[in-house]
Amino acid sequence: MNRLFEATALFALSFPAFAGDVEGRAIITKRLTKKVLSPVTYNLRGAVPAHSASGKPESVNEFTRLVVMLEGGNQAPMPPETAVIDQRDMRFDPDLVIVPVGATVQFPNSDPIFHNIFSLSKTQPFDLGYYPRGQSRTVKLPRAGVVQVYCHIHANMYAAIVVTASRWYAKPSADGSFSWSGVSAGHYRLTAWHKIAGFFKTEIDVPESGKVDAAIRIPIDVEASH
Repeated sequence: MNRLFEATALFALSFPAFAGDVEGRAIITKRLTKKVLSPVTYNLRGAVPAHSASGKPESVNEFTRLVVMLEGGNQAPMPPETAVIDQRDMRFDPDLVIVPVGATVQFPNSDPIFHNIFSLSKTQPFDLGYYPRGQSRTVKLPRAGVVQVYCHIHANMYAAIVVTASRWYAKPSADGSFSWSGVSAGHYRLTAWHKIAGFFKTEIDVPESGKVDAAIRIPIDVEASH
């Protein structure tokens, strides 16, 4: 009988009685600026200007530089997991990941040259030292926040790890859409972090049943034509 009670209680905790679905969309807006920003090694806002080594903006889908999460509620975060950020062709692949608190990130070197991966981020500073192709290093991330990752040898290499205590997080699809099912009813802060623009937040209420449509706007600075 006790085992049956425990199993029932665990089931109830896993599937809240009052829960709704979130159907969301991130919306990228453009702001023209004549100021040309130079790439910086560290940015206190937690983002880096989107310029290539040639000084020209990269042509990319901005949603690949974005993560979203719901903050608030009382559900436990997702269990720790292991993510992999490869070093390949003198780039990080992928260059943006979102993981739960307690996650481990592996940094294998697939290039035929040495790399020295490090971070000065307050969330989790580290320096993995120099290591060659075929070797890997590991970092554990016990605190929520943004971890900016660089290479001491190659200034163009930059990746970001967003560590979240939220149970609800995602990288949007190519059109900016995202969704979560079975979200406990209540008031939440929908938060987006973009590698260039930084943090943006909006408030939403999740109903006890049914779904809520949510949108969050992310303004990106672009250079005006001359």
